[in-house]
Formats: sequence, C-alpha cells, structure tokens
Amino acid sequence: MLTQGYFLWEEPFSLFLLSRAPFFFIFVKSPNQAKIIQALHLNIKAEPMTMDPRKGEERFSSQMHFLLFEGLVKLYPDGSIKLAQAESYEISEDKLNIIFYLKDTVWSDNTPVTAYDFEQSWKDILDPKFPSMQSKLFSPIKNADAAKQGLIPIDEVGIKAIDAKTLMITLDKSTPYLFELLACPSFFPVNIKNDRKHPDWADHAGLNFLCNAPYLLEKWDHENQIVIVNNPNYRKTQDLRPKKIIFNVVKNDQITLQMFEKGLIDIIGDSLTSIPLDAVPRLEKKWTISRKPRASTLFINFNTEKFPFNHPKIRKAFGLAINRQELIGSSGKGVKKNILADYISIAYQASMSATNLIPPCLKENRHRSFFKDNDVIQAKAFLEEAMTELGINREIFDSVVLYYYSRSFGVGELLQTIQQQWLNALGILIKTEYLDSKTSMDKLIKGDYHMCFMRRDALYNDPMSILERFKYKDYIANYSNWENQEYIRLLDKSFYEQADARSQILEQAERVLLNEMPVIPLYHEDYIYIINPELKYKIPLSGDRLLLPMSFEDQGL
Repeated sequence: MLTQGYFLWEEPFSLFLLSRAPFFFIFVKSPNQAKIIQALHLNIKAEPMTMDPRKGEERFSSQMHFLLFEGLVKLYPDGSIKLAQAESYEISEDKLNIIFYLKDTVWSDNTPVTAYDFEQSWKDILDPKFPSMQSKLFSPIKNADAAKQGLIPIDEVGIKAIDAKTLMITLDKSTPYLFELLACPSFFPVNIKNDRKHPDWADHAGLNFLCNAPYLLEKWDHENQIVIVNNPNYRKTQDLRPKKIIFNVVKNDQITLQMFEKGLIDIIGDSLTSIPLDAVPRLEKKWTISRKPRASTLFINFNTEKFPFNHPKIRKAFGLAINRQELIGSSGKGVKKNILADYISIAYQASMSATNLIPPCLKENRHRSFFKDNDVIQAKAFLEEAMTELGINREIFDSVVLYYYSRSFGVGELLQTIQQQWLNALGILIKTEYLDSKTSMDKLIKGDYHMCFMRRDALYNDPMSILERFKYKDYIANYSNWENQEYIRLLDKSFYEQADARSQILEQAERVLLNEMPVIPLYHEDYIYIINPELKYKIPLSGDRLLLPMSFEDQGL
C-alpha cells in the first residue's frame, strides 16, 4: 500500500522542518518596501572544480549546482524541504518504495525534464568508471553500493523511470533522512541527451550548458568571473531572487575585504569567503559583524594504515595533547588581547572547541563531549604505552609530515600553534608542509600521507552526513582508511529508530569513533559575516540566494 504526499506551490507545505539546517539569513534594515535586486555581487575563493552536479564535492562547485540545477525536492533557508521538480509522491507502507510524479518542467532549451534524466544521472554516478566523489550518498538505495563496486549490473539498482514523468526509488532499508539526501546536488539531474551528445558541456558557458533551475550560466571566465542570470524557462514560483549574480574569483581574503569596503561586493564571510580576523578591531568600528552557526568542522585526518598511526593510542596521544581553547584564540590572531574594553566582538567567539565530531547545529544544539581537551597527562601516558607496545621511540616521528592545503587566513599560524603544543606535551616535533589542493587530494586518495589538516562541511542536515563517511574504509572520501565493526553495527541500527532513540544510537557511534580517533576534531566554525547595509532583503549565506522579505522587527518598526 502506498501513502500519498501532494504539494501545491501556491500553498507551501513543509515536508520536514529542520531547526539544525545550516542555511542562515543576513538581516538588513529597510524602512520601505524593497525593489528586486538587479545584481548581487559576490566573491568566491576558488574556481569551482566542476559545474556538473554528478561530479561535485567542494562548496564552491555546490554553490553553482544549487543555482543552476534542481532536484526532486529543495531545501529552503528556513530549514524546510519542499517538492521542486516533483509534483507529488507516494510511499509504501514499509517505506522502502517511493514513487515521485514529476511536474511539467523544462530545461533551459525548452525540452522536457524527464524521469529518464533523473534515472540515468543517478546511475551514471553509480557506474564504477564514473568519477564521482559522492556515490556513497546513494547507499540507502537498493544495490547502489554493489553497483558502484562493479559487483552487479547497474540495471539492478533500485532506480527506475516508469515513464517520462514517474520515477520509482527502492531502498535497502527505511531511511529517516532520505529527503535531506534528495536535496543534495548529487541528486540533481543533467540533460542526458545533451550530456551524451556534448560530453564537454560543463566545461564552459554556452548553448549546450542546459539548466533546470532558477539561473542560466551566462559567462564563465575561468579563474576570473562567473555570471549567472535568470532562467526564463524555470518553473513558476513565488520565490524572489536577484536577476543576476556575479561571482568574482578572488583567492586573497584581504583583497576581498578591500572590495567589500569599496562597495564592489555585497557580502563577506558567507560560505564562499572569509573575513580576515586581524582586521576585526578596525571593521567593528564601522560595520555590524554578525555570527551564525555552521555545520563545519576543522580536524586533522590520520592515515590509520600508516605506521605508527595504525595504533589508536598514538592517535589519541596527539589528539588529547591539543589545547583547543588556545586554537580558538589564535583564530583571531591575537587581536582579542588588544581590546581593553569589557565588550569583545562576537567574531572572536567564531569557533567552538570540538571535543566531539558532529557540529551541535546538526543535532539540535546538543553539546556532548567525548574526550577531555588539553589532557596532557593522559596524552603522555598513551604515547609511552604505545611506544612500549610497538617497540619504538620518538625518532619514528622524524619523517612524519602534517600536510595542509587550505589558504584560509590564519591556517599557517594555527598549525604552528599545534606543532608547538605537541612539542611541549609529547616532546615530538612534527613538520608541516603546504600542498596545492590537487596534490593533497591525490595523496589523500592514494593513502600517501600520515596526517592532513582538513575542513569538512556537512553535505546534508543530519549527523549521518559526517558519520557515514567513516563507515567503510573503501569509501573514497574516508581518507583515514579506518573501519570498525561496532561502529558499522550502530550506524545500521540507527535506520530502524526514530527521534531521540536514533540520536542516542548515533551518539554511541560517535563515541566509538572518537575512542579510536581516526581524526582529531579541532573546532567547529561559525559564519562570521558583514553585509552591504544597502541591501533590502535577508539573503541566505549559502545555497539558493533567495531574496527573503524582512519582518517589521528586521526593519526596526
């Protein structure tokens, strides 16, 4: 038996309300009714690696995918998920079969968006030869993992276009966060006929770059500028959006700040840019600096198959020896101590010490600690026990290098602080080395490293977005190569629980992972941002850049 779920755009209905969703608003004051923004000017730190939603992973590519492509459902800034390309759906009693009925929407060339586009786009990702970093997101779908491993034919995967407007998904097991997954860019379709005829369509702007979302790609001047404009063939909605968005590719945070102060861009500190925190004392005299939670964590990734980091006590020694409160202070580059007033800008509380792995905003702001920060005594004990058990001494660490590939402001100083903390606590000097992103990713995928500093944003609004990455060692994004049978059992068990019972099981899994510490959580990042006070709308800091009307309170009325 199937239960139906219908959606009328004129009478919005939220499938889920996600209070933990990492989409946040910029609040601006306006005394009058605002006019539609003709052009929103933004900077982006790096060139998107791909415009093809089937191949993306990093946040710069994802930003483009949210604006140029659209899936069955859509995540809104208030945390709700609403049907988008889908008109309605039916779910079987056992919650293993979901049938979606598509709206009569079209691609930017006015050809129909079909269920076949969805089916083949998803099956492309599950092809063992297809270069996708996000195939694990499809794991809840029947036979998806086996197909990606080449163990069964792709036609045996639980994805089937019944006809041009009907798509059926068959799951291995009931998935509480299915709609959160479907709102991810990896589940957005591409025009399959166009993809087969023009395989290089995603490399540049032009007539062959077909979209089904609010915007079209008007210009892509590589490493310089991206311009998107309203798609006249996009489905009718009541949403308000800028008519044009201009993205300048600017890697240097100081240059981005200068552009903001000159009025050349509208936002700094969103998902695409950062505020240089050493400039905060000067900036807060003129601008309002705001803060919002973000599902983003900075950590150090171990290769658990590299000696001696295959021993959990070695990993825990390095993890417990870190003083995270000192790191948070250093993220402001010492400027906190330069302010004598009692009031300290919220920018200096930009980060939360991470003695857990899951950002609190992904679990209803529960702050659960799984180990003690700056536990130098226990760190020393773990190190001595492990060296005795392995028959090694400190010289084994002479060849270890901590790689990093982020050019974000303050990363160099941050790693120097960690380097000094390890030297003071453990008597071990770990070398650091910067790599470009391509080289570092190559090392991570091949396992040619001991330690690497990383930052990861949640892909969807559920703890599984983080936890699932470590489920199996052969997951392409599980750079730690760590695997644990109890951890796997707990994650599997969570599929059959709801609400608090599910949350408790996932926290048990988090405890198992951090007890073996294949990664060292450092801190959770927040959005610290400034906006152009001339904007007359609230604007999300990531994803779809909707223009959201302000309340009377926002307007100061």
